Amino acid sequence: MLMPQHVTMSNYLRPPALKPGDQVGIIAPSFPSAVWFPRRLAVSLDALRTQLSVQPVLAEHVYKAQTYVSGPINERAIELQKFLESPSISAVFTTLGGFNSNELLPYLDFQTLKNKPKIFVGYSDTTLLQLALTSTCRWVTFSGPALLPQFGEYPEAQPFTVNNLKAILMGDCSDMDLLDAPQRTHEFLDWSADEAYSRARQMQFNPGRQVWRKGQARAPLFGGNIETINFLIGTPWLQWPDEFILFVEATEAEATLPRIQRALVHLKQCGVFERVRGFLFGQCPDACQTAGQTLEEMVLQVLQEYEFPIVAELSFGHSDPMLTLPNGCMANIQADQDQARVTLLESAVDLSVANAAPCAGPAAALEKAVPI
Repeated sequence: MLMPQHVTMSNYLRPPALKPGDQVGIIAPSFPSAVWFPRRLAVSLDALRTQLSVQPVLAEHVYKAQTYVSGPINERAIELQKFLESPSISAVFTTLGGFNSNELLPYLDFQTLKNKPKIFVGYSDTTLLQLALTSTCRWVTFSGPALLPQFGEYPEAQPFTVNNLKAILMGDCSDMDLLDAPQRTHEFLDWSADEAYSRARQMQFNPGRQVWRKGQARAPLFGGNIETINFLIGTPWLQWPDEFILFVEATEAEATLPRIQRALVHLKQCGVFERVRGFLFGQCPDACQTAGQTLEEMVLQVLQEYEFPIVAELSFGHSDPMLTLPNGCMANIQADQDQARVTLLESAVDLSVANAAPCAGPAAALEKAVPI
């Protein structure tokens, strides 16, 4: 099916593009990973400076640990709000995910942010904050790398991850194909051990995406970690687009087939799939065959009454290297029998808007933030 020459842009607000020298706010919405792994934090910050050419500014709560969260709820929320509102901060990145970003939502003033979109990047548990901003403020947000897991890699962050992120945040990604990484790794190295800072993780050939159901779709992207999405349902911070391309992924225990099936059925019972025009599934190495059933068989069984295309094993989410997917950005899927093309149809950032010049010191609104 041929695409029409004129592509309608989505009605989501695109943030100003990121530029070399910009200040980037660093938050820890849930896990205090920077406290647990200070060496990994230092490596990550150096990579952010050298590979993205930006100036990181760390929120104070990044250095705090209160049980398994990075400080009191109100402190995390206040500093996140300041970063999102400050004209001197061009983007906000997260140190890691976790499980408890949802407790910040009641403390955030989304009304003040509605007409001031800003780059917000992360994945996993950060899906909550991203989809809340996309839903309530109409912001394009970015399901992409986090500081410690991706930028803390030895000897540097994966070039595929960085190059894709830069293409999305710093350039015009209209008519850009989202390609698979040629290699991938699922190896785990202990961040507290010297080995993680002396050798790269072992890479393997990436067999690439799979077409589970053929078809064509054109709609805005919207998604993230599947269980995290489920926890947003029923709250005032989630508004489903009228039609969209849903992308999901899962990892570790949440990626077992019974739990993925439960999450999909929940979305189905909430009427979500009536709005879905295409479905993208990220790499889920933990979604092993269970009781003789594969992930593909289970997904097709749950979604058998729908006709939208389904493409799986894409390089996003808990996957290294990883793609950055912009929530709210118009995309197209063309899935044939044995190949699938996923294309962004519009820029995810506004290249016509100049960001504020980097400040010599912290802005007044960021007096508690720590420039690094």
